[in-house]
Amino acid sequence: MRILLSWLEDFVEIRESPDELGHALTMAGMAVDAIEREDGETVFEFDLTSNRPDAMNHFGMAREVAALYGRPLRRPPANGDELLADAASRASIGIEDPDDCRRYVGRVFTEVRVARSPGWMRRRLELCGVRSINNVADLTNYVLLEMGQPTHAFDLDTLKGRRIVVRRAREGETLVTLDGERRDLSRAELAICDAARPVALAGVMGGLETEITGDTRNVLLEAAWFRPATVRSASRRFKLSTEASHRFERGADWEAAARAADRIAFLLGESGSGSVLRGRIDCHPNPVALPVIRLRRERIRRILGASVERSRVESILASLGFPVATAPGGWTVQAQSHRLDVTREIDLVEEVARIHGFDKIPATLPPVGAAPAAAKDLAADQRMRANVRGLGFDETIGFSFTSSADARRFGGKRRAVRLRNPLSQLWAVLRNNTVPTMLHALEWNLKRNEATVRLAEFGRTYASSGNGFEEPRVLTLGACGGARAASWSDPARPLDFYDLKADVETLLRPFAGSGLAFDAQQVPGYYRRGHAARVRGGGRVLAHLGQLDPGIAAKRKIRRPLFLAEIFLDRLYRMGLRRQAHARLPKVPAVSRDFSLLVPDDVSFERVVKAVGDMPDLTALEPVEVYRGKNVPAGRYSLLLRAAWQRLDESLTDDEVNAFAERLRSALRSKLNIEPRV
Repeated sequence: MRILLSWLEDFVEIRESPDELGHALTMAGMAVDAIEREDGETVFEFDLTSNRPDAMNHFGMAREVAALYGRPLRRPPANGDELLADAASRASIGIEDPDDCRRYVGRVFTEVRVARSPGWMRRRLELCGVRSINNVADLTNYVLLEMGQPTHAFDLDTLKGRRIVVRRAREGETLVTLDGERRDLSRAELAICDAARPVALAGVMGGLETEITGDTRNVLLEAAWFRPATVRSASRRFKLSTEASHRFERGADWEAAARAADRIAFLLGESGSGSVLRGRIDCHPNPVALPVIRLRRERIRRILGASVERSRVESILASLGFPVATAPGGWTVQAQSHRLDVTREIDLVEEVARIHGFDKIPATLPPVGAAPAAAKDLAADQRMRANVRGLGFDETIGFSFTSSADARRFGGKRRAVRLRNPLSQLWAVLRNNTVPTMLHALEWNLKRNEATVRLAEFGRTYASSGNGFEEPRVLTLGACGGARAASWSDPARPLDFYDLKADVETLLRPFAGSGLAFDAQQVPGYYRRGHAARVRGGGRVLAHLGQLDPGIAAKRKIRRPLFLAEIFLDRLYRMGLRRQAHARLPKVPAVSRDFSLLVPDDVSFERVVKAVGDMPDLTALEPVEVYRGKNVPAGRYSLLLRAAWQRLDESLTDDEVNAFAERLRSALRSKLNIEPRV
């Protein structure tokens, strides 16, 4: 939205420099993107949010300036020269669909002389990016930019029956709009019709047959209110986006319709371009009673953390156009049609805060009567986040929505929560699994030639549960590329399953300690078989990890292995952090022995550890090398196993170590049929 400084000064006194004014408006929520000088004029470029159509015009922005600086606001002069003839004697208006057209105001101009607009008006329009057409069309555009109310001018002599009827279009009716395109209408569209046919698409664009031309002598001016959803639907169907539809879609002010019509009547009369007939033709079948809002002083203090003087609150609200009356403990405030976004007490608190100035509100914490529910997990969460960063993962924030197809593919038995009004079918449900979100993040990086990616997301999943919902917290890891970069002494090494497994162990160890157990049972189907695992601890499944199934990767056109891990934080945090325990350090070194073994193919290392059991003084048991190939019998693999024994205060003798070694070999032979490799 482009706003001219000189146009603002028609309505409010401005003493500040453009930069000072731009900063003040930005701090009050009216974001100024740029301040330019064009043809000797200062032009502000605003980026306004969709809930503030009242500020998408010069008078509305002047109201903001007046409120910020506590200065009087001057309304633009309206009405105009009135003849004895009454407008209602020259035309009539009827509304058949009052739900979609709440108000329709008409004014009649006679003896109109269509010509060029005055130079000052053309200059203002052009600085705002609007092309000058003729004095009548320019008046409607000028008042749109000045007051924010869309209007439209009809050649009254081309309206059959000199009548306007606002109704739903009938099947088979057509309309040639001002852009020369033929539009096939349906009952979904609200049409402005004369006694026989549609002459305009309500809130979007007028018709070619009733446009203002050089031969026009009598004009019927329209100023109306149309339901935003109706205008939005027609605009999208016909791919027509106009200045009028842009404002109607966001919610126009039905009270502004009469003021805008009177303003155009005044300007037309002042310019001598025609005569203005007395009175308005005003159809307003169902006036809306806006609510009275209760505003409490205590509510302001509680939300802002500071009190605002009573007189300051009243001044702010009155300057924004809200009638205020004193009430016990605060005020009653009448909601206004130009601010349909203000309907609750909290909305009024926000208005007071932004005009009073956020910089004037002290930085204070709200009173807390009890520790928040998540406080018990704070230490655990901080520890987890620190460890994730320490392992080299970059934290990302994922979208909480996903497609129905991904919810079925990755969510398993968890029922997805469907959205009533999704942004698109690609985001139709709340995610019941975080893996699709992580895959999108990894794909985004890979498509931009990031060879090595390590991402982590602390998020939630959502699923229906009985009559309610559950929202468990999940830490999702995603990695691909290299585990180690090449150097002069070491070659590069690609990331594999065991790198991710080591990271997961590092993250879980502060909680589960030595009680972690890895197995390949009941691993979700989107992991590659034989390259995935689940982690159990404390009788619960704490995590899943592994390589993404190559079939899924191929469908997504991913040509390199992706590794994922899902750590279920709620289950993990319930275990609590391990307490720090102090122990004596051994005075003597450990003694280790290597065992070359032939192990049956169906025996995992986990079973080897369980078979050895709790052997006295055994401090470590780890696989050093696994070999399958020449000189290894079929159905077996070669395992080089290293065991270490140690005591605190004395060295172990050879006889003791030999006895331990024989006991280890005996346990493996009897329990798992593991033989020494000769």
